[in-house]
Amino acid sequence: MPFKPDAEPENASTQTDQPDSQNPDKLRIVIADDHALVRDGIRARLELEDNLEIVAEAENGLEAINFTRLYQPDIVILDISMPHCNGLEAAREIRAENKTCGILFLSMYDNPEYVQAAMQTGANGFLLKDVCTQGMVSAIASVAAGGFYFSKNVSLSALQEEEKSDPNPYNLTEREKDVLLGIAQGKANKEIASDLGIGVRTVESHRQRMREKIGGGNAAQLTHIAMEMGLISPQGDEAGIKPPALD
Repeated sequence: MPFKPDAEPENASTQTDQPDSQNPDKLRIVIADDHALVRDGIRARLELEDNLEIVAEAENGLEAINFTRLYQPDIVILDISMPHCNGLEAAREIRAENKTCGILFLSMYDNPEYVQAAMQTGANGFLLKDVCTQGMVSAIASVAAGGFYFSKNVSLSALQEEEKSDPNPYNLTEREKDVLLGIAQGKANKEIASDLGIGVRTVESHRQRMREKIGGGNAAQLTHIAMEMGLISPQGDEAGIKPPALD
């Protein structure tokens, strides 16, 4: 069974109090992998280090997000392929809510597309699962200090390609991109809410968070950003494209 809090309060997403067992002298770590054997191995290796503490284990992306909210760890170690929200989706949500938490991906695959997608989430590093204990410890130390870390075998071409083009430079979540697309299509908040099956206030909240990430912007400016991100064609010839709505 994965290591989890004994009881998660109903309002865990807004809880700020840390567990009584928190040790301020240790780096707090959340491990997220859908294979218990992998989690056990990571825990066994990291618990040998005096300055590291595993505060929770998640077996899917949703648990990783919730445990990050609950424990406010220094580092989250994420597998990419997990049920109920994969590691990439979890990383985007974690980064949107927490700008300081270090995010390390741990994967079996040295695949350029995987590496690029991982780094586009705002992650701080990418490790392969054949990494040695010292390599993982070094990665954690580097990320905790505000740096980046990659396994030596991670494709350099993938990292170089990532430097050339970032399709999501503002680290928008998938839902924020949905709202941005609606804005670019000239839809008002009420229409966007209806299309996405969410409340108008939720749309307004996503819209405000986008403005904070982007640094402001009216509907026309947000539409331009949607074009830059490839959400709509710069020619504006999609069916249904209208002038930006005035909300």
